[in-house]
Amino acid sequence: MIHARAHVRRLTRLRFSAFGIVAALAAGGACDNTDPLANSEPTDVSAPVAVTDAAAPVESIETASASTRGVPFGAFGLWSSSGNTLWGPKPLTNAQNCVAPSYIVRLISAARSQGQSLLLQMTCADPSQFKSGGKFDLNKWKSKMNQFNTSTIRNAIAAGVADGTVIGNSMFDEPERSTTWGTAMTKAVIDNAAAYGKSLFPTLPMGVSHGGGGLNWQSSTRYTKVDYVNYQYSTRLGSVTSFRDAVLARGQRDGTAISFSLNVLNGGKQDTDGSWTCSGAGQAGVGTRRPNCRMTADQLRDYGRTLGSSACQLVMWRFDSKWFSRSDNQQAMRDVASTLAAKSRRACK
Repeated sequence: MIHARAHVRRLTRLRFSAFGIVAALAAGGACDNTDPLANSEPTDVSAPVAVTDAAAPVESIETASASTRGVPFGAFGLWSSSGNTLWGPKPLTNAQNCVAPSYIVRLISAARSQGQSLLLQMTCADPSQFKSGGKFDLNKWKSKMNQFNTSTIRNAIAAGVADGTVIGNSMFDEPERSTTWGTAMTKAVIDNAAAYGKSLFPTLPMGVSHGGGGLNWQSSTRYTKVDYVNYQYSTRLGSVTSFRDAVLARGQRDGTAISFSLNVLNGGKQDTDGSWTCSGAGQAGVGTRRPNCRMTADQLRDYGRTLGSSACQLVMWRFDSKWFSRSDNQQAMRDVASTLAAKSRRACK
């Protein structure tokens, strides 16, 4: 369970500028030059991002204090490996990030100092690295996890879980995609991976992330060792409340905590007339691939409040300097953050 210690609540409130931070990682927060937790949508990341767009500046930002209250709300790839946020972080309180053994301790410490929480991606790599003969090879995945098995990292993670800085570890992105992960991937295999991860890090919740079609994947079976499951929403999945209710019912059946993500870059109303301008109602610019469009600020506000209020965390896919620089999106993020701050915090376990 996640319980913030009193000394964390007394963290000195620091101030950071939202601009001029040159990322050591690509905009999606990728490690090993791969796309982190892409949730069905390939990224267009080709170079590190420097957040210097002054068209809609964010004021000098006072960081949040760690707290046991509130649903963590953040974005994929918000941190660089140097221990700096690419934006904000206020009003965001959370991030899902690829990590590597060389800087995971530094990143946990940096998040703690800013009152932020982290959902780690310890096996963030191209899925092909975990396959043998076209099939998922659990031993290769274990080898990747073993790189983190040092006393320094174990202690840092245990302390992070104890004080609320570390929410959990995302083991797999969209395991339902057989073309990505191979034909041997099953919920039982993922449970075995979760059990192995917890043998190294006993208090660290282990989870998995599914795209929009993940709810129907192997629906007759259930997870038994996984602590939480993340499901991503986009407008093409229909009613957000129906989606939320179906996911929560699945979590109750399987005995897992539920996390939600919003596909803000490709989850708006699709532009199917062939022009791909994404300038109509329910659209806020082109996404990363045709015919997808970005979510509007109103959609973020509505969907974020609806889903986040029932989750152990809410994240947006993914950090993007252009989308985050818009003043209407910034206001929507503040509105969602305000709503979720008043909610009771749930463990992703």
